[in-house]
Amino acid sequence: MKKKFSFLLAIVISCLVFSITVFGDEEANWEEGLKNIPTRRESVLLTEGTNKAVGYGNSTRGNYLGVAGLSLTNKGYNVLGIYADTACHVPVKKIKMNIYLDRWNEEEQDWIQVDAYSFTYEYKEGGEDLTFVSVDFDVSGFPANNYYRLRSFHAVWAFTGALEMQGPMTDGIKLTSGSPE
Repeated sequence: MKKKFSFLLAIVISCLVFSITVFGDEEANWEEGLKNIPTRRESVLLTEGTNKAVGYGNSTRGNYLGVAGLSLTNKGYNVLGIYADTACHVPVKKIKMNIYLDRWNEEEQDWIQVDAYSFTYEYKEGGEDLTFVSVDFDVSGFPANNYYRLRSFHAVWAFTGALEMQGPMTDGIKLTSGSPE
């Protein structure tokens, strides 16, 4: 029960602390937002046998960005599953997601970034409204028996020029070389 409460408390605090609304030049604001991403936020190392970690951002005050989600799964056999999504309250001009894969360094007692992925989606005139995007892919080639987590940075650009951002993060799960427990 205590672990569940701690997990829920961490989600609530992340939602409040990492929701940002910015206006102005699109790319300049994106670059400025990327500079301000906390890279060493604390994550819990989940118990062995826990094969999935989820992180959410939530912007109840946001006019455009509704929620940003993130999921890391130990699929076993040195494969990590990555899922991320961004959902908007209304149609937007552009959605961008940067996802960062970190590995726990036991010696330094810190997270080290080992890979990054970037996705951009833009509204096309006459096309479908841009209100939701998601990515789902697997990665491999990383050493097993290590803990991994995801951090991400989601941004939406409104047609008005407004920019809203969130930065969800998962806890750490252990990658296995055999079948996940």
